[in-house]
Amino acid sequence: MIDRSLRLAVPLLMALHLLAIAPAADARRPTLLQRLRELIGLNPRQAVGGSRGESAKSVCLISPRLDASPEASRPTAVVALPSPTLLAAGELNEVRLEQGGRLLWQQRASSTTPISGPIAWPLPPLSPGQEMLLRLRPRGASGGDFADIKLRAGSADQQREAQALLADPAQRLQAVETAALRGRYGLASELVFAPLASPSKEMEALRKEVLDAGCSAKTS
Repeated sequence: MIDRSLRLAVPLLMALHLLAIAPAADARRPTLLQRLRELIGLNPRQAVGGSRGESAKSVCLISPRLDASPEASRPTAVVALPSPTLLAAGELNEVRLEQGGRLLWQQRASSTTPISGPIAWPLPPLSPGQEMLLRLRPRGASGGDFADIKLRAGSADQQREAQALLADPAQRLQAVETAALRGRYGLASELVFAPLASPSKEMEALRKEVLDAGCSAKTS
């Protein structure tokens, strides 16, 4: 009788033991937000004007994401969405969009209120392959000191893919994960900060994590 009780008790004790250690195992597993942040990775900082050295002012562009390939002759962001959100880490004095040396759009900070946070695309949607110059002047930089970044719109196929992922607001987090797992980190960053009428708590948390930890310390 005692042996039979022991035989019944052992599986029960093992099951209780597994239940007890399960939360610890789950705690070690990265959350979806942590995994997405790691997949999207860090963004390089861009020096302003001709400044050099450790004290040089710099700008970190979160969205659209810079192309980190060595083939890029100058800082370039290949833009998947026709109307991308513009977002830099930190405060700015001025933002410009130019094309062929012509000013298309400009926003300036006031003496008391800097430019900060996401900026909705202020111009007509980009055509496939269209190029523009994005110029960012951080808080405290002199009037002519900008970080210049070339924006190049993706192909028609890339724009269709991006808009298809953007189409369902309820599945935005899944769309970000899909783009990141495909290695489309620029598209993933654009989808994170693309407008949402009612972003979920998870999306708000991901936006905060990417913005807080989205820049490397290195100045390019």
